[in-house]
Parts: sequence; structure tokens; C-alpha cells
Amino acid sequence: MKKFNIRKVLDGLTAASSSSSSAAQPGTPRENDAVQETLQSEHFQLCKTVRHGFPYQPSSMAFDPVQKILAVGTQTGALRLFGRAGVECYCQHESGAAVIQLQFLINEGALVSALADDSIHLWNLRQKIPAILHSLKFSRERITYCHLPFQSK
Repeated sequence: MKKFNIRKVLDGLTAASSSSSSAAQPGTPRENDAVQETLQSEHFQLCKTVRHGFPYQPSSMAFDPVQKILAVGTQTGALRLFGRAGVECYCQHESGAAVIQLQFLINEGALVSALADDSIHLWNLRQKIPAILHSLKFSRERITYCHLPFQSK
């Protein structure tokens, strides 16, 4: 593998620019003399990023023992689902409120999330990208804990 020294690269660029400037006639403006010093949208490119490791600021966890899925909720409203090795999914609540509790509907392919902004969401995990099926927003009640009895509707 060939190593490059940044100083040699810069010296090569300055040598190339000085040789081209000596070829130009004095007094005539060149097109390459103007250097852009402002950033524009063409200088950037959007791309997908990879999330790995345990989520930052976890606030809640749940596990489905039948399907062997682990769900982790965070303080920023993110939801990470982990399956077998190499299988994981990332979802985000629109409100961005902290996830205070997660509860699986065992072997149903559904997950209930309770948020700090007193809302409850039912997630459908049966599709490729999990989506919210139902949402409830409470105005007078304060949600601190939710309980789903086993095999209840």
C-alpha cells in the first residue's frame, strides 16, 4: 500500500500552479485565479449512516420470549428492536418525548410504548418497517406505568 505525504501533495499543487502561471501572459486575468471560499449545497452529499452498539440514553427495555425480540427505548423517543445476530430496526416517535415503558404483546407482533408526554402508541411489528397502528394522547391523566396481563386483548 502506497503512503502519501500531505506536504508532498501540497508542494505538487503549488508547483503545478506556479508553472501554469508562468505560461500565462502578464496582465491578462485567468479564469482559475478566483478561489471559492464559501460552502454551497453542491459540496455536500447525504447518505445513510449505520447505527451500531447499544442505544444512547436508554430509558426502557422489554423482551418477547417467544419471538426473541428485545426492544430498547431512549430519552430522545427512539426505539431500537434487536432480533437474532445482525437483525435490528430503528424507529423514532414523532414527538421525541422520552420512552418511559415498553410492553410486548407476547407472540402477537405488537409493542406498546408509553411516553413521557402522556401518550401511548401501539406498534405493528409484523411488517418490514414497524409502524404505529394506534395512538392515545391523555390530557388530564399522567402515565407513570402500564400493565398488560398475559394473553389479554
